[in-house]
Amino acid sequence: METAKRIRMRYVETEIEHWNDIPMLSNRFVSAFVYRGQANSEWKISSSLERLINHHYPLRQILIYSLSSFERDMLNEFKWKYPIYEKLNIPKDDEIIEWFAIMQHYGCATRMVDFTYSPYVALFMALDNSEEEYCSIWCLNKIICMDPFSKELQSQTGERHLCSKAECNEYIYNKANEVLLDSIHEGASANLNRRIYLVRPHRINERLNRQQGLFAIPEDGDASFEANMYPLLNNQKAESIPFKDLIEYSYSPEGIFGAIDYALIKINISKDFKYDLTKFLSQVNITAETMYPGLEGLAKSINYQRYETPKLKTDL
Repeated sequence: METAKRIRMRYVETEIEHWNDIPMLSNRFVSAFVYRGQANSEWKISSSLERLINHHYPLRQILIYSLSSFERDMLNEFKWKYPIYEKLNIPKDDEIIEWFAIMQHYGCATRMVDFTYSPYVALFMALDNSEEEYCSIWCLNKIICMDPFSKELQSQTGERHLCSKAECNEYIYNKANEVLLDSIHEGASANLNRRIYLVRPHRINERLNRQQGLFAIPEDGDASFEANMYPLLNNQKAESIPFKDLIEYSYSPEGIFGAIDYALIKINISKDFKYDLTKFLSQVNITAETMYPGLEGLAKSINYQRYETPKLKTDL
C-alpha cells in the first residue's frame, strides 16, 4: 500500500469501487477530516465570492478592484439594510464572522466555504441534484489546518500549559475574525499568510446545526481558496491511489492518530452508486427532510421517495 518512505501532507484523488466503501473507513481516521460534497467532480473548491466575481468578470482583465474590495462593499450594504429585516439577532459591528455567516446562510457571496464534520452529510450534498457522471467529496485534514495555530497558542501560553481543543478553536476563531476585520477596514495586505481557518460561528442557525456545519476561511481573501490551501500540501497535483489503500491506511497507527500523511483527499463517486448510497443515507436518517429546515426539506424528501430501482420486466 504505502512505500517505505512515506510522504506526509499529500493531496490524493481516489474513487470508490463499491457503494459501501466510505463506511469501511475507520472512525478515528474519519474524525481527522472535515468534508465538502460537490455535485460535479470537475469543480474545484472555491468560495461563493470567487464564483460570483469569475461569473461577472471571466477574463479578470477589467477587474481593477480586489476581491476584498467587493467583499467590503457587500458587507457594508448588508449591515446597513439588515435591521430592516431583523430587529433582534444583530451581531456587533466587529463580529465579521457572524455577519458573514448570516450573509452566507441567506445566499450572499462571501469568502467562507461550507464544510461539515460528517462525511455522510457531505455525501448527501454531493449526490443531491447531481446529474453528472461523477460527484465528489473533498476531505480536508483539520489537524493539519489547526497545527500552526495550535503552535502559536502554545508559544503564547507557555510550554507547560496544554491547550484544550476549546481553547484552540476559540483562538482560531479570534484570529480569523481579526484577519477579516483588518481586510474590511484596511483592504488587502502584502503581509497575509495563505492558510485556512476552520471555524464555527458563535450564533448557530438551524441549517448549520442539522448539517453539522462549519466554515473554512482563507486568510488571503484576494487569492483563490485553492491557493490558500497550497501551503498545506506537499503536491499541488493530485496523486491517484486506489480506495482500498485508503481503507487499509485508515486502520494503521498513522491513520488512527491524526492521518497527517493525507492533507487533502478527493473521493470521486460514480452516478452508478447513487441509488444504493441514497438508500443507505436514508437508513442513517440523512435525507432532505433532516438536512433542510421546514417545508423545503419536506418537499425535497418527497422527491427522493420516488427514486426507486427500475423493476425488470419478465415473461411470467
